[in-house]
Amino acid sequence: MIDRRRLIATALAAPGLAGSAWAADGPPAAIKPPSLEELFRYPVLVDAALSPDGERVAVLREERGLAPPGSVTPEKEREYKRWKPMAGSTAKPFDPQEGHLAYIRLSKVTELDGKPVTVLLGDRAVRQVEWANNERLLVWVTIEANADVTLGQGGQGDDGPARPRSQVKTRARRVLSIGADGKDQMILAADPKYGFANNWTMDNVVDLLPSDPDHVIMQIGRNNRWNLYRVNVYTGEPVLIEQGFPNTDAWFLQDGVPVLRLDSNGDNSVVTVHARAPGAADWTLYHRFRRNEQDKLADFNVVGATTEPGILLVASQQPGDDTVVVRRFDVASLALGDTVAHHPGRDIEEIFQDEAGVIVGARYIEDRDAYDFVDPKLAPHFRALNRFYDDQCNMRLHDVSRDHSRFIVRVSGPQAPKGFCLYDRAALHVEDLGEARPWLNGRLAGMEVLRIPARDGLPLTAYLTVPVNPPKGPAPLVVMPHGGPEARDSYSFDRWAQYLTTQGWLVLQPNFRGSGGLGRAFAEAGHHRWGDAMQWDIQDCVDALIKSGRADPARLAIAGGSYGGYAAMMGAILQPDRYRCVISRAGPSDLPDFLSYMRGLDGSDSPLYAWWTKLIGDPAKDGAMLAAASPVRRIAELKAPLLLFHGDRDPIVPVAASRDMAKAMKKAGKFCAYFEVEYEGHSDWGYDDEFAFMEKSAAFIAQSFGG
Repeated sequence: MIDRRRLIATALAAPGLAGSAWAADGPPAAIKPPSLEELFRYPVLVDAALSPDGERVAVLREERGLAPPGSVTPEKEREYKRWKPMAGSTAKPFDPQEGHLAYIRLSKVTELDGKPVTVLLGDRAVRQVEWANNERLLVWVTIEANADVTLGQGGQGDDGPARPRSQVKTRARRVLSIGADGKDQMILAADPKYGFANNWTMDNVVDLLPSDPDHVIMQIGRNNRWNLYRVNVYTGEPVLIEQGFPNTDAWFLQDGVPVLRLDSNGDNSVVTVHARAPGAADWTLYHRFRRNEQDKLADFNVVGATTEPGILLVASQQPGDDTVVVRRFDVASLALGDTVAHHPGRDIEEIFQDEAGVIVGARYIEDRDAYDFVDPKLAPHFRALNRFYDDQCNMRLHDVSRDHSRFIVRVSGPQAPKGFCLYDRAALHVEDLGEARPWLNGRLAGMEVLRIPARDGLPLTAYLTVPVNPPKGPAPLVVMPHGGPEARDSYSFDRWAQYLTTQGWLVLQPNFRGSGGLGRAFAEAGHHRWGDAMQWDIQDCVDALIKSGRADPARLAIAGGSYGGYAAMMGAILQPDRYRCVISRAGPSDLPDFLSYMRGLDGSDSPLYAWWTKLIGDPAKDGAMLAAASPVRRIAELKAPLLLFHGDRDPIVPVAASRDMAKAMKKAGKFCAYFEVEYEGHSDWGYDDEFAFMEKSAAFIAQSFGG
């Protein structure tokens, strides 16, 4: 039994003496890698929350496979039969007898070693738990919808155009309010008299209202538009406070007052922002912004509100900024002001605040999560927590008490998919609150951070995931460039990489030039260089691994999604004898066609089109370069077999990109297998389709390697 109090105190006093919280007994002599089913098995630990006074902890858990025989409704049976795995997959569809048993474990912080109060939530899928106040909990749940209800389009109420039943799952998302004693459970705004019975999405709490603990603000659809309601957490009663316009899809609030309104175009790619200062009557047009692949507004990402009326916190990268920084934004003057948070060479990812809006710290990513703290006394505690977990996990602040004496920290990493711990700052005490997938503990592949110079001297970082039983001698390697491309990989859990390593393969994830989060100069070094310099960086990382003797040059594969899918195809064209196979998921294959699609979405003068031409090139000026950088136009140079996947509802890269690539490969007499996945978008596919994608990918690579 580890003495956690002693260990955290030791870590604070003498870093070299810190112990390990999760390897006390050492690794087993022989390690069995997890199966794909185990990697996809639903987590049993979902979320954790700390009461505002810091006295109680709620841990949300969900067990599956516990539905008693005969308890499954006919509606659920029909749903599971409709949503099948991808053709040819051995994935097990959701078992209609599987069911859920969701529950909350409630404990006093001073009695965590005792028996918690267990609050049963029944056969519901759960996603999140939060304290509305010290007496009442909110739980985000998914429940079965009434089979006789026709759901409105987009979940905006019962007055929208009906969608075919085959295109929408009959599930409803709701917020459950529960007393801290586990009693008096109710669904917020669920009484039929409120008129929301047909809404299938009714779980958007946009303000917890710390200054009004009896209420929250929710965004709920009505009359085919989103509106704001003040909802009583004790009675569930909603009161309308703001009505949206037909194209309004979000607001930002400050202490219950809407100060920004976001109106989206038809495909949600461009957002028009209106502002209204507290006390003002009318909305004022501010600006139009592109919505990026992370569903954020590019150069105007609201990350919080200050304690000053009308002053928000906005993450942006203005001319002259090397990185994304956080500034004050005055809603009345529509002006960005003083910088609140920045870190040299790294983007600020988020601001962590307490319930009153007081800033605790700004998070950025080196390789793992890191923070710049407002109170410098917190920094040694954060370093000690990292050492407590052997500096092998991401420690992300998740919740904090009002007095900042206690924190819930989310613990994750390549070998730790997700867990939570409670840290008592005064007592120097860490208490594990559980792991999401404990059956994977000690069985996951580790990750190494590699520093590799590009051929022109640009420093690159790549992440190498190594099988849990490391191979002897040169090993097969799968190169996995990320999407975006102005995104990045980091030291974190990646299910696809983990599964590929179970086959005995190394997995390399390079942050090539053009990646985001690493400064303006690094990102702009990839502009207009999709077909050459960005690919050279990937080549240089692979070359370094081969030269080190770790990768087998005769067994290399390349695979990726979105931009990563494009990079996989282009990489195999530029080096036709290097890779044994190529996998592209939703990768653009023709850059002029892709730019034409983006221009058609919102016009040639839109922020969306301006962004993509800045990133890739201007067809009017760079036509020859764009054509040369298009895989579909260079099929003759591609020797390796190609596996393509694409969702037929992809709103970012049109499905025609993969259809055209498959046709061109077939016409050229080259091997290409193509799977078009029904009802899926660009990413975050459903369980069955993600499972089938990984299963088919691994089988394709194994066959190409001769295994």
